[in-house]
Amino acid sequence: MIGYFDGASRGNPGEAGAGACIVGDGGEIVWECAEYLGVKTNNEAEYTALLRLLAEARSRGLNELEIKGDSKLVVCQVSRQWKINLPHLRKLAESAWQLMDGLDVKLSWTPREGNKLADALSNKAIDERETMA
Repeated sequence: MIGYFDGASRGNPGEAGAGACIVGDGGEIVWECAEYLGVKTNNEAEYTALLRLLAEARSRGLNELEIKGDSKLVVCQVSRQWKINLPHLRKLAESAWQLMDGLDVKLSWTPREGNKLADALSNKAIDERETMA
């Protein structure tokens, strides 16, 4: 199975949404999430989307998961390739590490074109919030 995550922020910070999904081996969508986050930075939205995905994988008992996201910052920080200088992002990374503990997770960066479903979900969360307001 493959998990995808993406965050969106209209303004930075601005109205934000998190989108994530799990796709089965046959290409079917097993789970998806589109969550409005309020006012957040883009990086906070990206991290939140990854956390929602990891929590769902853990709740489903998925011990092995390939995860793709188009945020190089989140992928490289959570993979411990890049330093995390901002304390609030470090806390989010620590939450991701806790959720990943004991799981076989392969986290990789993908171009935006390879992350269309999660991108659409993150924007859907904001769009639906705006139409309800």
